[in-house]
Amino acid sequence: MINPDTLNHLSDFADKKIDGVTKANYFWIQHLVQRMNATMTLTWENTWGYQDQNGTWNGMIGLLDRGQIDFGGTATFLIPQRLGVIDYIQLYTPVCSRFIFKKPPLSYVKNLFTLPFNRLVWYAISLSICAICGFLYLVLKWEWKHTRNKQSVFQYSGQLNNDPNLSDNLLILIGALFQQGSSYEPRNISAKIVILMLLILSLSLYASYTAKIVALLQSTTSSINTVQDLIKSGLKIGIYDVVYNRYYFQAVQDPMRKNFYKNYVENKTSIWMSLDEGIEKVRKGLFAFHADATASYSLIQETYEEEEKCGLHEFDYLNLLYPMLVLPLDSPYREIFRVGALWIKETGLQQRTNRRLFTQKPTCAGQTSFVSVGTIDCYAAFLIIFYGVFIALGFLLMELIHFQCSRYINSNQVKNVKSSVFETGTKMIGEVYNDE
Repeated sequence: MINPDTLNHLSDFADKKIDGVTKANYFWIQHLVQRMNATMTLTWENTWGYQDQNGTWNGMIGLLDRGQIDFGGTATFLIPQRLGVIDYIQLYTPVCSRFIFKKPPLSYVKNLFTLPFNRLVWYAISLSICAICGFLYLVLKWEWKHTRNKQSVFQYSGQLNNDPNLSDNLLILIGALFQQGSSYEPRNISAKIVILMLLILSLSLYASYTAKIVALLQSTTSSINTVQDLIKSGLKIGIYDVVYNRYYFQAVQDPMRKNFYKNYVENKTSIWMSLDEGIEKVRKGLFAFHADATASYSLIQETYEEEEKCGLHEFDYLNLLYPMLVLPLDSPYREIFRVGALWIKETGLQQRTNRRLFTQKPTCAGQTSFVSVGTIDCYAAFLIIFYGVFIALGFLLMELIHFQCSRYINSNQVKNVKSSVFETGTKMIGEVYNDE
C-alpha cells in the first residue's frame, strides 16, 4: 500500500482515492480465506516489487520470490520481467492509469477557419472566383472600349476614368467576397450580370460559412488518442507521483514512448505532482494528467461542478492488462485460489466491491456552460492580420521606391529636355550669327 493509514481503512470504504486496489483485494482475500476455513496473517510493503540491478526483487514480489508469504494480497500488473518469478490468478481489478484531460477547443489543434468547407468545396470556390475574375476582366475591358467616348458616362459616380487592369478586378472581387461593396457601377448588361452573379455567390458563401464557423468555435476535439497526438497537441503534461508510474514510464521500450519519456519526463521534477494538484490543473483546461483513472474520477466527482465534468477524455499510455492476484511460483494453493477467484466473480462479490470502491467516468448531466471565444480560437485570424499588415507595408515600401525612382527618372528626363532645348537654341543662334 502507498499510504500506511490505509491499514486503518481497509473495510470502511473511506477515502477511495487512496490504495483502491489494496482495499478491493482485501475484501476478496477475506472471502477466499473464509471459503478455505483458514487463518490469515497480514504484512505490508510500500511498493509492489521491482527488480534491482543485482537481479533481486524488493517489495511484495520479493516476499513472494523468497517464499516469505503464501500469496500477494494486492493485485499487480503482468509484465515480462515477473513471468517465471510469480504466478498470476485471473481475478482482475478494473483499474488502470491513463492520461486524463478536458477536450481542447477544436481551434487548438486545427486551423478552424478552413473547416466549414471541405477541400473539394474550397477548390470549387477557387475555380469560380478565377472564372468570375476572367469574365470581369473581359467585360470591363469591353465596357471601357465602348463607353469611354460617350459623354453620358461621366454623369454617374463610379465611372471608369482609366483603362481597367487586373488590380481593379481584384478589388471588386475582394469587396464583394468580404461584404465590403465596391464604388464601381457597371454600365452594360454583361458587366451587370457578372457583378450580380459575384454578389449572389459571395452572399451564399458568407451565410454558409458564418453559420458553420459559429458552431465550430464552440466545438472541442477528440483527436488526441495516442502519445504522438498528445505531443502534437501542445497540451501541458503532469504525472501522478506514485511508485509504479515512476517505474513504468522509464521501463518502456518502444521508440515512440521512449522518445516521449526522454524529451518530456526524464529529469523534469515539475512534471511529477499529487493527485489533487493534477486534477485541479485538468479543471482549468489544456492539461493532460496521467493517473489512476478511478481515483481521478472519484476526486472529480467530489470537486468539479456539473458542467465541468463534461468534455473529459482519456487514453491509455502504459497499455497494460488489469492487475491480477499473484502467488509464488508452483504454489500448492494455486488451484484453490483459481477456483475461489471464479467463485467470487460468479457470485457477484467482485462486482459489488467494484461498484462501491471504483468510480466510473462522470456523465455530463445537462448542457455545458457557455464557452467564450478567446485568442486561441481566433489564432489563425490574428495570423492573417499579422502577415497582412507586413505584406501591406512591403507593398507600400515598394510603391514608395517606385515613386521615387519614377520621379528621379522624370526629373532627369526634364533636365535632359531643357538642356537639349538650350543647346539647340544656342546652336541656332550661333548659326544665325554665322550667316550674318
